[in-house]
Amino acid sequence: MHLRFTSLLEKSRLHYLAPLSILFFTINLATRIAFQLAFPGMLPFSAETAPGLGAGFLNDAATLPFVLLFPATLLLLPKESFMGKTTGKAYVISIFLLFSLIFIFTAFAEFFFWDEFSSRFNFIAVDYLIYTTELVRNIVESYPLPELLSAVFILAVAAALGMWKILRRIQKKMAELPTPAQNRAPWSTRLITLGGLYMTALMLFIFFSPLAPSRNRFWNEYAQNGVYEIFSAYLNNQLDYHSFYRTMDQGEAFSLLRGTIKGADKTFAAAPGNNFIRTADASPHPHTPNVIIVIMESMGIRQLGENTPNLNALASAGLSFTNMLSTGTRTVRGLEAIMLSIPPTPGNSIVRRPDNDQLFNLGTPFRKKGYDLSFIYGGIGFFDNMNAFFANNGYEAIDKLGFNRENKTFANAWGQCDEDLYAQSLTMADKSHAAGRLFQQVLLTTSNHRPFTYPEGKVALESGLSGRKGAIQYSDYAVGEFLRHAKSRPWFDNTIFIFVGDHPASVAGKTEVPADAYNIVCIMYGPQFFKPESTDTLCSQIDIAPTLFAVLGWGYASRFFGTDVRALPKNEGRAWISTYQLLGFRTNDRLVVLKPGGQAEVTPLPDLFSDSEEGHGSTETNEAALARAVATYQCAYDLFVNKQLKEGAILAYMPEPLTPEHAP
Repeated sequence: MHLRFTSLLEKSRLHYLAPLSILFFTINLATRIAFQLAFPGMLPFSAETAPGLGAGFLNDAATLPFVLLFPATLLLLPKESFMGKTTGKAYVISIFLLFSLIFIFTAFAEFFFWDEFSSRFNFIAVDYLIYTTELVRNIVESYPLPELLSAVFILAVAAALGMWKILRRIQKKMAELPTPAQNRAPWSTRLITLGGLYMTALMLFIFFSPLAPSRNRFWNEYAQNGVYEIFSAYLNNQLDYHSFYRTMDQGEAFSLLRGTIKGADKTFAAAPGNNFIRTADASPHPHTPNVIIVIMESMGIRQLGENTPNLNALASAGLSFTNMLSTGTRTVRGLEAIMLSIPPTPGNSIVRRPDNDQLFNLGTPFRKKGYDLSFIYGGIGFFDNMNAFFANNGYEAIDKLGFNRENKTFANAWGQCDEDLYAQSLTMADKSHAAGRLFQQVLLTTSNHRPFTYPEGKVALESGLSGRKGAIQYSDYAVGEFLRHAKSRPWFDNTIFIFVGDHPASVAGKTEVPADAYNIVCIMYGPQFFKPESTDTLCSQIDIAPTLFAVLGWGYASRFFGTDVRALPKNEGRAWISTYQLLGFRTNDRLVVLKPGGQAEVTPLPDLFSDSEEGHGSTETNEAALARAVATYQCAYDLFVNKQLKEGAILAYMPEPLTPEHAP
């Protein structure tokens, strides 16, 4: 039996893949041990180590056939004598070296990815692979790349030579066996073996569900295989809600949604079918100010403090939202929520999806009133499809390539520094005002992002060497300079400024959707429009547009899911938070999480106001909170895919004509 198996092994040429398989398992084991050594707070050596390593081995084994698809061409070598020739040796060693480089580089990349995001590869890694310019420059400016690449190459060469020795040893052992190992293997045997490998890889990739050995998210990430995860993330970046998540009757869902919306707009128009149109009447004295919305990179509420004196001052002088949560962990989620007032749907943000043009968005009422609309970004707007999204939804999209020359003083991997961004904003605002037009701008900053570099001499901490702390100081400094220059402009008194984070600097915790990790900065400032006020009502980025229009007193119709936060009872505070596949609904005292496969969890939380006030816990039952979560996410998905978020499906319901108006 042993001889028969050995003969089959030789004839199929599977022994050529044995060294690569050994290397693959070894590197994945070393990666997991490195995680534990480098991040003992998350992954201590404990009773969970053994189950994690066991599940990790099985996850690696399920990934191996997929990894070996290209090296499997070794099975088609013409005959054994080919190995004795220089060409044959070079071919095999080249494959060994190539995959040693891939395996070892992936291990290094996963280590640094975990350092940044506390997880194995996911959708973020896919995004970075697509947008290679930003990725490469970010790596170059953040890490000692020559040393790292040299280490990867040296280790890969050593691994390739080691695999060659293992292969030659296997061949020597086979040659000593009493079996005609020197005979040429039939093509049919090798082709069947190769086809079987491909089918195994395909079936495992489609049907395999990675093993999760723990209730702790960190240990489950530890057990994953990074190669499998990155390809899985790429293939599953958009999910059909009705196929993967818990659902309810569509009519019941929209009825429940309408019943839970609060705010100044009390009327729902008679929209056809399962639908909803919100209408708000204009106040007797509406305002028509300029509006500048600054979406601040990674500006979580925890960043406010000794390093942010300018933002602190704005929070004290304007309307500050101390309990606003981001809808996700990426900038495009923040853009989606702020511009469309919609909770996140599973997979990619709408900003990056097809058919996302001509949507009714925050800028639509401004455009109908004759405002100049601008999206201004310090980086390259091709990234995350931002330029296309804004340009196709009524905005002039300006990225760093379109900045005036005098407004370009310093740039890093992610784009122009925040001062340059604000200078371009002032230039465009001055141009609109000089032409007698009002303006509404959306700005997106970049400085509070790795590699955390900024112009020297602006703040006490040295650029690039102080990490995020220095970047936060500089971001705050730039805000102060922006407001200082804006106050000298004739349009300042008639302008509202909104500073809001796109997401926190880090959303990580032992749970899959950490309920207390999404808090962001949000401040509405304008001395003519806001008195010093602070609200700690639990709210969301999707509430910014309805709150702003309520402040302006405009009459309009929309399919916004958000609410005027000022009209939201504190005990009914709520927010929508997510990862790419997990959809969360947060109230003052519970968290609902919807998962693929129709799964749902409701977790009780400490009442946000239990230490200071009584009676602010949610009055909903667990079942009611779950139903509300399902209704909201299902309706959001249905409205988008059914094209009900388009302008044309909403403008006909406007309670008053939005005629062009101009600055006085």
